[in-house]
Amino acid sequence: MKSIIIINDHSPESEHAAIFAMVLAQRIEVNIILANLPVLNLTTDEYGWTEMFPEVQDAVAVDSKLMKILSERKMRYPGFKPVIQELSFSFETGDLYRLASENEILMVIKGLDEFLPQALLNVNLAIHNLLHKIRVPLLIIPSSWSENELKRMVYITDLRFCGIGTVKFLADFATCWDANLVIAHASASGLPMMKTDQAEEVFNDEVSLNVGYKKLFLNILNQGEAIDTLEIVVNEMKADLLVLVDQHFHFNSLTQQYFKDKCALYNPVPMLIFPS
Repeated sequence: MKSIIIINDHSPESEHAAIFAMVLAQRIEVNIILANLPVLNLTTDEYGWTEMFPEVQDAVAVDSKLMKILSERKMRYPGFKPVIQELSFSFETGDLYRLASENEILMVIKGLDEFLPQALLNVNLAIHNLLHKIRVPLLIIPSSWSENELKRMVYITDLRFCGIGTVKFLADFATCWDANLVIAHASASGLPMMKTDQAEEVFNDEVSLNVGYKKLFLNILNQGEAIDTLEIVVNEMKADLLVLVDQHFHFNSLTQQYFKDKCALYNPVPMLIFPS
């Protein structure tokens, strides 16, 4: 059976993300693996990391505070009750890689304090330690996000390279919430802009027809002017989930804006990052 991995670094952000992960697991009917990791020590002078990993020969069961919280919430829910497995892991020993190779992992979920000066660094570290190693989508949950519903998912991409597999994954995900799924098209740097009728034709004939999700929509961002993409997507389009592919097209500029330059200007929402 499919599972989601919750990263527990023993922070309030981990607990916050895990509560949503429990709701998600119950909604999409998957099991939970609670991965307890050693604490990373932050060197604040350079916003660098000193990794203090104990030797972990084998993943062993533990009994954390977060495990107790999730178990109690599971028993109060009248519907699907996911199996929760709790293990201790180290990035360095390859425990998570082995776990992913032995299980059908749907995604990894990690909490984040998005207002810290080093928030963007923390996102990049999560991408390096998780996304690059186990090759499944990474869901970042901001500490200030308090919703338990996903109603409008927005995938920011160049329509010509959005990937049918990725859209089908998102459509399955959106189905569980009966959410709108929007492809927000903006031409990649160096590529010619698509005319509106051309974009609509590609969307209808090559994307929507092959995905078959009734709430799949296209939004063509104004490419003739300098626009604030985050302002449009988060405030105007009311996205409650941003979807990006690691290092593709608009990824670096948008994550830098979101987690560094302008985070305080918006109501931060979760970000689902796919491996490239």
